[in-house]
Amino acid sequence: MPTSRRYAILAAAVTASLTLAGCSAGVDPLLESGAARGDDGSTTEPADTTAAPAAGAPITAVTDTVLGWITAPDPTTLDPAAIDSFAAPELAQALAQVGGLLGPVAQILASGPLTVGERTEDGLESTVQLSTGRSAPVTLRLRATEDGLLSGIQALPDTEGVDSFASSDTALTALGARTSYVASRVTDGTCTPVHSLNADDSLPLASVSKLYVLGAVARAVDNGTLSWDEQLTVTDARKSAPSGQLQFAPEGTPVTVREATDAMIAISDNTATDLLMDRIGRDAVESEVTIMGAANPAALTPFPTTREFFVLGWGRPDLRAQWRDADTQTRRDILAGIENRTIDSEPVDPVTADLDYQGIATRPGTPDGVEWFGSANDICRAYAALITGPQSDVVRQVLALNPGAEVDPGRWPYVGYKNGNAAGDVAGSWLLTDDRGQDWVVATQLQSDEAIGPLDNAYAFAVVQGTFELLR
Repeated sequence: MPTSRRYAILAAAVTASLTLAGCSAGVDPLLESGAARGDDGSTTEPADTTAAPAAGAPITAVTDTVLGWITAPDPTTLDPAAIDSFAAPELAQALAQVGGLLGPVAQILASGPLTVGERTEDGLESTVQLSTGRSAPVTLRLRATEDGLLSGIQALPDTEGVDSFASSDTALTALGARTSYVASRVTDGTCTPVHSLNADDSLPLASVSKLYVLGAVARAVDNGTLSWDEQLTVTDARKSAPSGQLQFAPEGTPVTVREATDAMIAISDNTATDLLMDRIGRDAVESEVTIMGAANPAALTPFPTTREFFVLGWGRPDLRAQWRDADTQTRRDILAGIENRTIDSEPVDPVTADLDYQGIATRPGTPDGVEWFGSANDICRAYAALITGPQSDVVRQVLALNPGAEVDPGRWPYVGYKNGNAAGDVAGSWLLTDDRGQDWVVATQLQSDEAIGPLDNAYAFAVVQGTFELLR
Protein backbone atom coordinates (compact mmCIF):
# COMPACT_ATOMS: atom_id res chain seq x y z
CA MET A 1 0.00 0.00 0.00
CA PRO A 2 1.30 3.51 -0.77
CA THR A 3 2.55 5.42 2.26
CA SER A 4 0.13 8.25 1.52
CA ARG A 5 -2.89 5.97 1.88
CA ARG A 6 -1.67 4.55 5.20
CA TYR A 7 -0.94 8.06 6.43
CA ALA A 8 -4.41 9.24 5.44
CA ILE A 9 -6.18 6.43 7.27
CA LEU A 10 -4.14 6.66 10.47
CA ALA A 11 -3.82 10.44 10.67
CA ALA A 12 -7.33 11.48 9.64
CA ALA A 13 -8.61 11.42 13.20
CA VAL A 14 -5.89 13.83 14.33
CA THR A 15 -7.70 16.74 12.72
CA ALA A 16 -11.27 15.45 12.70
CA SER A 17 -13.84 16.47 15.30
CA LEU A 18 -14.62 14.36 18.34
CA THR A 19 -18.33 14.69 17.69
CA LEU A 20 -19.22 12.60 14.69
CA ALA A 21 -21.63 13.54 11.94
CA GLY A 22 -25.18 12.97 13.06
CA CYS A 23 -28.08 11.61 11.11
CA SER A 24 -29.38 15.17 11.13
CA ALA A 25 -26.13 16.05 9.29
CA GLY A 26 -23.43 18.41 10.49
CA VAL A 27 -20.50 18.11 12.86
CA ASP A 28 -19.20 20.20 15.73
CA PRO A 29 -15.75 21.47 14.72
CA LEU A 30 -15.08 23.14 18.05
CA LEU A 31 -13.96 20.07 19.97
CA GLU A 32 -10.37 18.99 19.93
CA SER A 33 -9.61 15.79 18.16
CA GLY A 34 -8.73 12.55 19.79
CA ALA A 35 -5.91 10.42 18.49
CA ALA A 36 -6.05 7.70 15.88
CA ARG A 37 -4.80 4.26 16.79
CA GLY A 38 -3.00 2.15 14.25
CA ASP A 39 -2.98 -1.14 16.12
CA ASP A 40 -4.53 -4.22 14.59
CA GLY A 41 -7.13 -6.33 16.35
CA SER A 42 -9.75 -8.92 15.70
CA THR A 43 -13.45 -8.31 16.37
CA THR A 44 -16.50 -10.45 16.84
CA GLU A 45 -17.72 -9.58 13.37
CA PRO A 46 -14.94 -9.26 10.79
CA ALA A 47 -16.24 -8.22 7.41
CA ASP A 48 -15.17 -7.59 3.85
CA THR A 49 -13.21 -4.33 3.71
CA THR A 50 -13.42 -3.69 -0.01
CA ALA A 51 -16.33 -1.23 0.48
CA ALA A 52 -18.39 -3.03 -2.18
CA PRO A 53 -22.06 -2.98 -1.02
CA ALA A 54 -23.76 -6.33 -0.64
CA ALA A 55 -27.03 -7.12 -2.41
CA GLY A 56 -30.30 -6.53 -0.54
CA ALA A 57 -32.10 -3.65 1.18
CA PRO A 58 -30.20 -0.36 0.96
CA ILE A 59 -29.72 -0.04 4.71
CA THR A 60 -28.50 -3.64 4.98
CA ALA A 61 -25.88 -3.07 2.33
CA VAL A 62 -24.82 0.26 3.80
CA THR A 63 -24.57 -1.17 7.32
CA ASP A 64 -22.55 -4.16 6.12
CA THR A 65 -20.15 -1.83 4.33
CA VAL A 66 -19.61 0.54 7.27
CA LEU A 67 -19.15 -2.36 9.71
CA GLY A 68 -16.61 -3.79 7.30
CA TRP A 69 -14.61 -0.59 7.48
CA ILE A 70 -14.70 -0.09 11.25
CA THR A 71 -13.89 -3.72 12.07
CA ALA A 72 -11.10 -4.04 9.51
CA PRO A 73 -8.22 -6.01 11.10
CA ASP A 74 -5.81 -3.84 9.10
CA PRO A 75 -7.15 -0.31 8.47
CA THR A 76 -4.41 0.33 5.92
CA THR A 77 -6.23 -1.99 3.52
CA LEU A 78 -9.06 0.52 3.29
CA ASP A 79 -9.29 2.81 0.28
CA PRO A 80 -9.92 6.44 1.36
CA ALA A 81 -11.37 7.31 -2.06
CA ALA A 82 -13.86 4.46 -1.86
CA ILE A 83 -14.91 5.56 1.62
CA ASP A 84 -15.50 9.16 0.62
CA SER A 85 -17.37 8.16 -2.55
CA PHE A 86 -19.83 6.17 -0.41
CA ALA A 87 -21.24 9.35 1.19
CA ALA A 88 -24.42 10.84 -0.27
CA PRO A 89 -23.92 14.44 -1.50
CA GLU A 90 -25.58 16.07 1.52
CA LEU A 91 -23.45 14.04 3.95
CA ALA A 92 -20.30 14.72 1.94
CA GLN A 93 -21.03 18.44 2.16
CA ALA A 94 -21.60 18.26 5.92
CA LEU A 95 -18.34 16.39 6.41
CA ALA A 96 -16.18 18.53 4.15
CA GLN A 97 -14.71 20.42 7.10
CA VAL A 98 -13.42 17.20 8.72
CA GLY A 99 -11.89 15.63 5.63
CA GLY A 100 -14.94 13.87 4.24
CA LEU A 101 -16.41 10.57 5.37
CA LEU A 102 -12.90 9.34 6.13
CA GLY A 103 -12.92 11.66 9.17
CA PRO A 104 -15.67 9.98 11.21
CA VAL A 105 -14.67 6.51 9.98
CA ALA A 106 -11.12 7.11 11.23
CA GLN A 107 -12.55 8.44 14.51
CA ILE A 108 -14.47 5.22 15.05
CA LEU A 109 -11.52 3.07 13.99
CA ALA A 110 -9.34 4.96 16.46
CA SER A 111 -11.34 3.51 19.37
CA GLY A 112 -10.92 -0.10 18.26
CA PRO A 113 -10.71 -2.97 18.17
CA LEU A 114 -14.50 -2.76 18.14
CA THR A 115 -16.90 -5.48 19.19
CA VAL A 116 -20.21 -5.54 17.31
CA GLY A 117 -23.35 -6.37 19.28
CA GLU A 118 -27.07 -6.15 18.58
CA ARG A 119 -28.10 -4.78 15.20
CA THR A 120 -31.56 -3.59 14.15
CA GLU A 121 -32.92 -2.08 10.94
CA ASP A 122 -35.96 0.09 10.34
CA GLY A 123 -36.62 1.26 6.81
CA LEU A 124 -33.59 3.24 5.70
CA GLU A 125 -32.05 3.46 9.17
CA SER A 126 -30.09 1.01 11.30
CA THR A 127 -28.79 0.89 14.87
CA VAL A 128 -25.76 -1.13 15.93
CA GLN A 129 -24.46 -1.59 19.46
CA LEU A 130 -20.68 -1.40 19.67
CA SER A 131 -18.10 -1.80 22.40
CA THR A 132 -14.76 -0.01 22.07
CA GLY A 133 -11.35 -1.46 22.77
CA ARG A 134 -11.70 -0.02 26.28
CA SER A 135 -15.20 -1.55 26.66
CA ALA A 136 -17.07 1.73 26.40
CA PRO A 137 -20.63 1.11 25.09
CA VAL A 138 -21.46 3.05 21.92
CA THR A 139 -24.56 3.24 19.74
CA LEU A 140 -23.89 3.57 16.01
CA ARG A 141 -26.74 4.92 13.89
CA LEU A 142 -26.65 4.86 10.11
CA ARG A 143 -28.99 6.10 7.42
CA ALA A 144 -29.06 5.11 3.74
CA THR A 145 -30.45 6.61 0.58
CA GLU A 146 -32.72 4.56 -1.66
CA ASP A 147 -29.84 4.06 -4.08
CA GLY A 148 -27.56 2.60 -1.40
CA LEU A 149 -25.35 5.52 -0.30
CA LEU A 150 -24.66 6.57 3.27
CA SER A 151 -26.63 9.69 4.19
CA GLY A 152 -26.11 9.80 7.96
CA ILE A 153 -23.63 8.47 10.50
CA GLN A 154 -23.65 9.02 14.25
CA ALA A 155 -21.71 7.29 17.01
CA LEU A 156 -22.77 8.24 20.51
CA PRO A 157 -21.70 6.86 23.90
CA ASP A 158 -24.33 4.97 25.87
CA THR A 159 -24.32 6.01 29.53
CA GLU A 160 -27.59 4.40 30.55
CA GLY A 161 -27.46 3.49 34.22
CA VAL A 162 -24.82 6.05 35.14
CA ASP A 163 -26.98 7.99 37.59
CA SER A 164 -24.91 8.49 40.73
CA PHE A 165 -21.41 9.54 41.72
CA ALA A 166 -20.63 5.93 42.58
CA SER A 167 -21.70 4.71 39.14
CA SER A 168 -19.82 7.52 37.38
CA ASP A 169 -16.64 6.60 39.31
CA THR A 170 -17.09 3.00 38.20
CA ALA A 171 -17.72 3.97 34.57
CA LEU A 172 -14.67 6.23 34.40
CA THR A 173 -12.25 3.80 36.03
CA ALA A 174 -13.54 0.95 33.81
CA LEU A 175 -11.85 2.65 30.83
CA GLY A 176 -8.54 1.35 32.13
CA ALA A 177 -6.75 4.68 32.53
CA ARG A 178 -5.51 6.67 35.51
CA THR A 179 -8.53 8.78 36.31
CA SER A 180 -9.50 11.83 38.32
CA TYR A 181 -12.80 13.64 38.84
CA VAL A 182 -14.01 16.50 40.97
CA ALA A 183 -17.27 18.37 41.34
CA SER A 184 -16.88 21.49 43.46
CA ARG A 185 -19.05 24.33 44.61
CA VAL A 186 -17.19 27.61 44.00
CA THR A 187 -17.88 30.52 46.34
CA ASP A 188 -15.82 33.69 46.65
CA GLY A 189 -12.89 32.11 44.83
CA THR A 190 -12.84 28.94 46.95
CA CYS A 191 -13.55 25.39 45.75
CA THR A 192 -15.50 23.08 48.04
CA PRO A 193 -15.68 19.55 46.61
CA VAL A 194 -18.99 17.70 46.85
CA HIS A 195 -17.51 14.58 45.24
CA SER A 196 -14.01 13.65 44.13
CA LEU A 197 -12.01 10.75 42.77
CA ASN A 198 -8.20 11.02 42.92
CA ALA A 199 -8.66 14.78 42.64
CA ASP A 200 -5.19 15.62 44.00
CA ASP A 201 -3.36 13.31 41.58
CA SER A 202 -1.05 15.09 39.17
CA LEU A 203 -2.22 14.09 35.69
CA PRO A 204 -1.92 15.59 32.20
CA LEU A 205 -3.83 18.80 31.60
CA ALA A 206 -3.26 18.91 27.84
CA SER A 207 -5.00 22.04 26.54
CA VAL A 208 -6.80 22.70 29.82
CA SER A 209 -3.44 24.29 30.67
CA LYS A 210 -4.53 27.15 28.40
CA LEU A 211 -6.60 28.40 31.33
CA TYR A 212 -3.30 29.72 32.76
CA VAL A 213 -2.53 31.53 29.52
CA LEU A 214 -6.02 33.04 29.63
CA GLY A 215 -5.39 34.24 33.18
CA ALA A 216 -2.04 35.79 32.24
CA VAL A 217 -3.56 37.58 29.24
CA ALA A 218 -6.43 38.94 31.34
CA ARG A 219 -3.97 40.20 33.97
CA ALA A 220 -1.83 41.90 31.31
CA VAL A 221 -4.90 43.64 29.89
CA ASP A 222 -5.99 44.67 33.37
CA ASN A 223 -2.62 46.20 34.25
CA GLY A 224 -2.44 48.08 30.95
CA THR A 225 0.50 46.29 29.32
CA LEU A 226 -1.81 44.69 26.75
CA SER A 227 -5.18 45.49 25.19
CA TRP A 228 -7.86 43.25 23.75
CA ASP A 229 -7.65 45.23 20.50
CA GLU A 230 -3.88 45.00 20.10
CA GLN A 231 -2.93 43.34 16.83
CA LEU A 232 -0.73 40.26 16.66
CA THR A 233 0.75 38.80 13.48
CA VAL A 234 0.84 35.18 12.37
CA THR A 235 4.30 34.09 11.22
CA ASP A 236 5.38 30.80 9.69
CA ALA A 237 8.15 30.56 12.27
CA ARG A 238 5.64 30.44 15.12
CA LYS A 239 2.94 28.26 13.62
CA SER A 240 1.99 25.22 15.65
CA ALA A 241 0.26 21.95 14.77
CA PRO A 242 -3.49 21.36 14.98
CA SER A 243 -5.88 21.85 16.70
CA GLY A 244 -7.05 25.21 15.47
CA GLN A 245 -7.15 27.24 12.28
CA LEU A 246 -4.46 29.90 12.49
CA GLN A 247 -1.74 27.42 11.50
CA PHE A 248 -3.29 27.54 8.03
CA ALA A 249 -3.34 31.35 7.86
CA PRO A 250 -0.87 33.05 5.46
CA GLU A 251 2.28 34.63 6.80
CA GLY A 252 1.50 38.14 8.04
CA THR A 253 -2.18 37.52 8.87
CA PRO A 254 -3.29 39.99 11.56
CA VAL A 255 -5.29 38.84 14.58
CA THR A 256 -6.28 40.82 17.65
CA VAL A 257 -5.52 39.69 21.18
CA ARG A 258 -9.23 39.12 21.78
CA GLU A 259 -9.59 37.08 18.58
CA ALA A 260 -6.58 34.96 19.51
CA THR A 261 -7.92 34.48 23.05
CA ASP A 262 -11.34 33.45 21.76
CA ALA A 263 -9.73 30.94 19.37
CA MET A 264 -7.43 29.58 22.07
CA ILE A 265 -10.39 28.65 24.27
CA ALA A 266 -13.26 28.02 21.83
CA ILE A 267 -11.41 25.82 19.31
CA SER A 268 -8.20 25.28 21.30
CA ASP A 269 -6.18 26.98 18.58
CA ASN A 270 -2.55 26.16 19.29
CA THR A 271 -1.05 28.86 17.08
CA ALA A 272 -3.30 31.46 18.74
CA THR A 273 -2.06 30.26 22.13
CA ASP A 274 1.56 30.64 21.09
CA LEU A 275 0.96 34.11 19.66
CA LEU A 276 -0.36 35.15 23.06
CA MET A 277 2.50 33.51 24.94
CA ASP A 278 5.06 35.17 22.69
CA ARG A 279 3.45 38.53 23.40
CA ILE A 280 3.13 38.30 27.19
CA GLY A 281 6.15 36.08 27.86
CA ARG A 282 6.58 32.64 29.37
CA ASP A 283 7.35 34.11 32.77
CA ALA A 284 3.94 35.79 32.92
CA VAL A 285 2.21 32.44 32.41
CA GLU A 286 4.43 30.72 34.96
CA SER A 287 3.65 33.46 37.46
CA GLU A 288 -0.05 32.97 36.79
CA VAL A 289 0.23 29.27 37.58
CA THR A 290 1.11 30.20 41.15
CA ILE A 291 -1.41 33.03 41.39
CA MET A 292 -4.20 30.75 40.18
CA GLY A 293 -3.53 28.23 42.92
CA ALA A 294 -1.67 25.29 41.36
CA ALA A 295 -0.56 23.05 44.22
CA ASN A 296 2.75 22.21 42.51
CA PRO A 297 3.86 25.05 40.20
CA ALA A 298 7.11 23.18 39.50
CA ALA A 299 5.09 20.66 37.45
CA LEU A 300 4.31 23.50 35.05
CA THR A 301 7.77 25.07 35.03
CA PRO A 302 9.02 25.72 32.47
CA PHE A 303 5.67 26.15 30.72
CA PRO A 304 6.15 25.06 27.08
CA THR A 305 4.37 26.65 24.16
CA THR A 306 2.32 24.24 22.06
CA ARG A 307 4.94 24.34 19.28
CA GLU A 308 7.58 23.34 21.80
CA PHE A 309 5.33 20.55 23.08
CA PHE A 310 5.08 19.04 19.61
CA VAL A 311 8.78 19.42 18.85
CA LEU A 312 9.77 17.90 22.20
CA GLY A 313 7.55 14.87 21.86
CA TRP A 314 7.21 14.22 18.14
CA GLY A 315 9.79 16.33 16.34
CA ARG A 316 12.23 14.75 13.96
CA PRO A 317 14.35 14.28 15.97
CA ASP A 318 12.35 14.41 19.22
CA LEU A 319 13.86 15.44 22.55
CA ARG A 320 12.14 13.03 24.90
CA ALA A 321 15.32 11.46 26.27
CA GLN A 322 16.83 14.84 27.14
CA TRP A 323 13.58 16.19 28.63
CA ARG A 324 12.57 13.14 30.66
CA ASP A 325 14.84 13.49 33.69
CA ALA A 326 16.08 17.06 33.22
CA ASP A 327 15.85 19.63 35.99
CA THR A 328 14.11 22.96 35.51
CA GLN A 329 17.14 24.88 34.25
CA THR A 330 18.13 22.12 31.86
CA ARG A 331 14.61 22.10 30.49
CA ARG A 332 14.80 25.85 29.96
CA ASP A 333 18.04 25.29 28.05
CA ILE A 334 16.35 22.63 25.92
CA LEU A 335 13.54 25.02 25.04
CA ALA A 336 16.06 27.72 24.17
CA GLY A 337 17.73 25.24 21.84
CA ILE A 338 14.56 24.72 19.81
CA GLU A 339 13.76 28.41 19.50
CA ASN A 340 14.20 28.32 15.72
CA ARG A 341 12.72 24.91 14.97
CA THR A 342 9.56 25.23 12.90
CA ILE A 343 6.53 23.04 12.19
CA ASP A 344 5.12 22.33 8.77
CA SER A 345 1.50 22.40 9.86
CA GLU A 346 0.36 21.35 6.37
CA PRO A 347 2.81 18.53 5.51
CA VAL A 348 2.68 17.24 1.94
CA ASP A 349 4.80 14.16 2.54
CA PRO A 350 4.45 12.49 5.96
CA VAL A 351 7.85 10.84 5.55
CA THR A 352 9.70 14.17 5.41
CA ALA A 353 7.41 16.21 7.69
CA ASP A 354 8.92 18.14 10.59
CA LEU A 355 6.73 16.15 12.99
CA ASP A 356 5.90 12.48 13.29
CA TYR A 357 2.16 13.00 12.81
CA GLN A 358 1.35 9.32 13.15
CA GLY A 359 3.33 9.32 16.40
CA ILE A 360 1.31 12.27 17.68
CA ALA A 361 -1.74 10.06 17.31
CA THR A 362 -0.28 6.88 18.73
CA ARG A 363 2.71 7.59 21.00
CA PRO A 364 1.83 9.40 24.24
CA GLY A 365 4.31 11.96 25.51
CA THR A 366 3.32 11.76 29.18
CA PRO A 367 5.58 8.79 30.04
CA ASP A 368 8.52 11.00 29.00
CA GLY A 369 7.20 14.05 30.84
CA VAL A 370 6.12 15.86 27.67
CA GLU A 371 2.89 17.46 28.91
CA TRP A 372 1.51 20.09 31.24
CA PHE A 373 0.65 18.55 34.62
CA GLY A 374 -1.83 19.39 37.35
CA SER A 375 -4.72 17.93 39.30
CA ALA A 376 -8.49 18.12 39.05
CA ASN A 377 -8.45 20.31 42.15
CA ASP A 378 -5.89 22.56 40.44
CA ILE A 379 -8.33 22.94 37.55
CA CYS A 380 -11.08 24.02 39.93
CA ARG A 381 -8.79 26.54 41.59
CA ALA A 382 -7.84 27.92 38.17
CA TYR A 383 -11.48 28.56 37.29
CA ALA A 384 -12.14 30.05 40.73
CA ALA A 385 -9.25 32.47 40.19
CA LEU A 386 -10.40 33.36 36.67
CA ILE A 387 -13.94 34.31 37.70
CA THR A 388 -12.78 36.45 40.61
CA GLY A 389 -9.65 37.85 38.97
CA PRO A 390 -8.80 40.50 36.35
CA GLN A 391 -11.22 41.07 33.46
CA SER A 392 -13.55 38.43 34.90
CA ASP A 393 -16.54 39.56 32.80
CA VAL A 394 -14.59 39.14 29.56
CA VAL A 395 -13.08 35.87 30.82
CA ARG A 396 -16.56 34.47 31.41
CA GLN A 397 -17.58 35.48 27.89
CA VAL A 398 -14.55 33.73 26.42
CA LEU A 399 -15.09 30.54 28.41
CA ALA A 400 -18.73 30.36 27.30
CA LEU A 401 -17.96 30.49 23.54
CA ASN A 402 -17.91 26.70 23.40
CA PRO A 403 -20.02 25.19 26.22
CA GLY A 404 -18.87 21.66 25.46
CA ALA A 405 -22.19 20.18 26.61
CA GLU A 406 -25.90 20.36 25.96
CA VAL A 407 -27.64 21.39 29.17
CA ASP A 408 -31.03 22.66 30.30
CA PRO A 409 -30.58 26.45 30.11
CA GLY A 410 -33.23 26.88 32.78
CA ARG A 411 -31.16 24.81 35.20
CA TRP A 412 -27.77 25.99 33.90
CA PRO A 413 -28.00 29.52 32.46
CA TYR A 414 -24.20 29.69 32.11
CA VAL A 415 -21.70 27.07 30.95
CA GLY A 416 -17.98 27.64 30.34
CA TYR A 417 -15.69 24.91 29.09
CA LYS A 418 -12.14 23.89 28.26
CA ASN A 419 -10.95 20.47 27.26
CA GLY A 420 -7.67 18.94 26.21
CA ASN A 421 -6.49 15.92 24.28
CA ALA A 422 -3.23 14.28 23.36
CA ALA A 423 -2.41 10.65 22.68
CA GLY A 424 -3.19 8.84 25.93
CA ASP A 425 -4.30 12.06 27.65
CA VAL A 426 -7.82 13.41 28.10
CA ALA A 427 -8.95 16.34 30.22
CA GLY A 428 -12.33 18.03 30.38
CA SER A 429 -13.55 20.86 32.57
CA TRP A 430 -16.77 22.84 32.94
CA LEU A 431 -17.63 26.03 34.79
CA LEU A 432 -21.36 26.04 35.47
CA THR A 433 -23.68 28.57 37.06
CA ASP A 434 -27.00 27.18 38.26
CA ASP A 435 -30.41 28.84 38.38
CA ARG A 436 -29.69 30.14 41.90
CA GLY A 437 -26.48 31.87 40.81
CA GLN A 438 -24.19 29.27 42.38
CA ASP A 439 -20.97 28.51 40.50
CA TRP A 440 -19.70 24.96 40.10
CA VAL A 441 -16.63 23.38 38.51
CA VAL A 442 -16.62 19.81 37.23
CA ALA A 443 -13.36 18.36 35.91
CA THR A 444 -12.00 15.01 34.86
CA GLN A 445 -8.66 13.65 33.60
CA LEU A 446 -7.64 10.35 32.03
CA GLN A 447 -4.10 9.16 31.34
CA SER A 448 -2.85 5.99 29.70
CA ASP A 449 0.44 4.90 28.19
CA GLU A 450 -1.61 3.84 25.16
CA ALA A 451 -3.76 6.12 23.05
CA ILE A 452 -7.32 6.81 24.24
CA GLY A 453 -9.77 6.63 21.36
CA PRO A 454 -12.20 9.43 20.52
CA LEU A 455 -15.25 7.32 21.40
CA ASP A 456 -13.73 6.47 24.77
CA ASN A 457 -13.09 10.18 25.28
CA ALA A 458 -16.68 10.98 24.31
CA TYR A 459 -17.96 8.29 26.68
CA ALA A 460 -15.95 9.72 29.59
CA PHE A 461 -17.27 13.21 28.91
CA ALA A 462 -20.85 11.94 28.62
CA VAL A 463 -20.47 10.21 31.99
CA VAL A 464 -19.15 13.40 33.56
CA GLN A 465 -21.88 15.54 32.01
CA GLY A 466 -24.44 13.16 33.49
CA THR A 467 -23.20 14.11 36.95
CA PHE A 468 -24.26 17.72 36.42
CA GLU A 469 -27.74 16.76 37.55
CA LEU A 470 -26.33 15.48 40.84
CA LEU A 471 -25.12 18.96 41.79
CA ARG A 472 -27.37 20.53 44.41
